[in-house]
Amino acid sequence: MRDAAPARMRQNLRNVVVIVVTTAVILLGLWLVKGPWRTGAGDTDGQGVTAVDVNIPAGQQAPAVGQPAPDFTAVTVTGQTVTLSGLRGQPVWLVFGATWCTDCRVEAPDIQALSQTYAGRVQVVAVYVGEQTSAVQAYAQRIGLTYPQIADAANSIAAAYAIMGIPAHFFLDADGVIRKIAVGTISAASASSELNALIAA
Repeated sequence: MRDAAPARMRQNLRNVVVIVVTTAVILLGLWLVKGPWRTGAGDTDGQGVTAVDVNIPAGQQAPAVGQPAPDFTAVTVTGQTVTLSGLRGQPVWLVFGATWCTDCRVEAPDIQALSQTYAGRVQVVAVYVGEQTSAVQAYAQRIGLTYPQIADAANSIAAAYAIMGIPAHFFLDADGVIRKIAVGTISAASASSELNALIAA
């Protein structure tokens, strides 16, 4: 009986390791197939217009809490142009995910609800790692997502933010500074607490 708990802990640890390794392999595969060095890998809107443009200073390391978030300009799946620096003046909740990601699907309704609750006070922006516009558009329409959705087909934005696992959440203050980074599913209560802190700052 005394060995049951350690055995269970070892099994749980093995399960976690398998999930982490599987996620890393999938993301590595996406990176190799659709990495930012692959020009023309879906980085246009179909009319020759650049869909994603990331502004990263030479030698910049992975973004960290307390640092300005890497700026980017992207065309959403509905044709709107979003520039991160253009959203200054209000906090931003930047969410990285994918249409095939189960955890991303689980938290999507909460993110949608919070985007409406905090409308006018916080801007929510979703970035889909290694995804084409058509897939993201169909997904967003199917589950009723109305906040800006960006298909990062060439992983340009994901690379700038050093995304290694999804979902990933970046909470930016009104000056565009990263105040919180959370990897993994986030609860509505936790997200709401982070957004309230950004608004109060």
